Amino acid sequence: MNAWQHFRKWVVPDYNNFLRSPSDFHLLENAILSMYAEVEYLGPHQRGYPPDVSDDQRDARQMRNDLNLVNLQVCADTLKHVRTHQDDGVTLSSTGIDTNNANTWKIGGHDLIEVAHSAFATLREISRIESERPSPLAPNVDA
Repeated sequence: MNAWQHFRKWVVPDYNNFLRSPSDFHLLENAILSMYAEVEYLGPHQRGYPPDVSDDQRDARQMRNDLNLVNLQVCADTLKHVRTHQDDGVTLSSTGIDTNNANTWKIGGHDLIEVAHSAFATLREISRIESERPSPLAPNVDA
């Protein structure tokens, strides 16, 4: 599955489910985590790696930095692991989130709803560009 296929099959439906039920924290979390995974598909695709490249060759962290998705990474890591230790010595936690109170849906000052909307807009634009560009590994059918 390439980045565009992953975006259409997982990210778009998860994000749309959240938009339909914006008071459901579970749907917000799913949307954030699927967007986080999308970068795992975009990185190798943009760098022209073969589909079976091993994880140690991927640089998803750098890709998130390049795409201004660091907030997505911080929030997704914290949701996945409950706590994350930042380089500045601060430990972020998702344990203060009340799934029934959207006012608490924040991690380290990042509003999870805003993070989801911003990340989706960025990934939608990148995925649109990628879907229009032939894969660097695709054979040249015009030759």
